[in-house]
Amino acid sequence: MSFPGEVKQELCRVQTEKGCCKKAELAGIAAFCGAVRGKDFILRTENELVAQRAKRLFGELFGIEPLEETAQRGRKGWLYTLTVAEEMGLQTVLSALGLYRNHMVKFAADPFLAQDDCCARAYLRGAFLGGGSVNSPRRSYHFEIETHYFGLSRDLAELFADLDFEVKTVMRKGGYVTYVKGSEKIGDILALMGATSSMMELYNVKIEKEVNNSVNRRVNCDTANLTKTVNASVLQIQSIRRLAAKRGKDAIPEHLRELADLRLSYPEASLAELGEMLNPPISKSGVNHRLKKLMELAEALKD
Repeated sequence: MSFPGEVKQELCRVQTEKGCCKKAELAGIAAFCGAVRGKDFILRTENELVAQRAKRLFGELFGIEPLEETAQRGRKGWLYTLTVAEEMGLQTVLSALGLYRNHMVKFAADPFLAQDDCCARAYLRGAFLGGGSVNSPRRSYHFEIETHYFGLSRDLAELFADLDFEVKTVMRKGGYVTYVKGSEKIGDILALMGATSSMMELYNVKIEKEVNNSVNRRVNCDTANLTKTVNASVLQIQSIRRLAAKRGKDAIPEHLRELADLRLSYPEASLAELGEMLNPPISKSGVNHRLKKLMELAEALKD
């Protein structure tokens, strides 16, 4: 199962005991995946668990059982539809959920349903179940909730602000997307909604990525240093061989001759390692100075 699916699955397992929180969550679901069809109100979702949870909440809160329909959507999977008919007391249900005002359905968030912290969290959970998605942390850190209604997106942003979260809203394909980026913020939101296991998975992936990035940076650095060492060694060996070929090995100054022999014998050795092989040993900077002198002598032969 994908990470977004795991998050919704975990949220659908959250136990809600208080009636006010159940009402707030169902209000969030209905607002963000609901629509009016004739005289009926329908909820559409691609997630079977969300449909089952909404259906159970309708039963527990209002004693009604919405008509459930399932339709295959080709390769996109299934679409689950719940229908609350007019004869089920639809007006009373929608009024209780804050979606019926002035004799008409209005897609907005009733602040009274989310005035307590527990209910605010429940409403946010419902909004996410109804119209939200979150990227896998292995790809990027992005959390969003989408709606077709500007007023509802504005209410959602205000709810986030009340919960001390800074969000942004943009238009996309005729809808309004309220989104959050950043692993810390998304992790806090997941925990707030009740998806603590998903939050831990997000942080575990983040730590894994940071460790891998650190290792990669170290490997890249080591590789660059090794390449630099190899390239320098090649130039040094070429210079020593040029000196030997032009003047003979004995023509190389005595204090440089031992180092020249070591470099030819150990082309992969570092400057520090060459210095330890000399008798007596010398420092890395001393080795570097002598090799530069050898290269200068070889360079002079080109003139």
